[in-house]
Amino acid sequence: MIKKIIATAIGLLSVSAYGADSTPLKCQLNETTDQFWFYKEQLVYSSNQFVVFQNFKGRVVTQVDLKTNELIRSTYLGDSYEPKYQILLGYCDKATHTLNMWSIDEVPLDGQ
Repeated sequence: MIKKIIATAIGLLSVSAYGADSTPLKCQLNETTDQFWFYKEQLVYSSNQFVVFQNFKGRVVTQVDLKTNELIRSTYLGDSYEPKYQILLGYCDKATHTLNMWSIDEVPLDGQ
């Protein structure tokens, strides 16, 4: 029990030292072992049902369903490619938990 309390305290200290928003949302594709990590800075929309991330100046958009943790990632490859779009499916690990950690970083501490 003491070890668990110490581990939790260390985890909280590391979150406060580095900022909760530095914790990535980790996702993996269904068909391959490819992984994608998303950061708070990439978040462009959030609701109680899903979140949307944008990468590469809008060429890549990822939607994560917060109830199922399912991911759909669409990429615009460009006019010179066939097909012009790529759609990837996957899942994320603890999406709601990660978003909650990001929101902790927005709460001001006493005296600040």
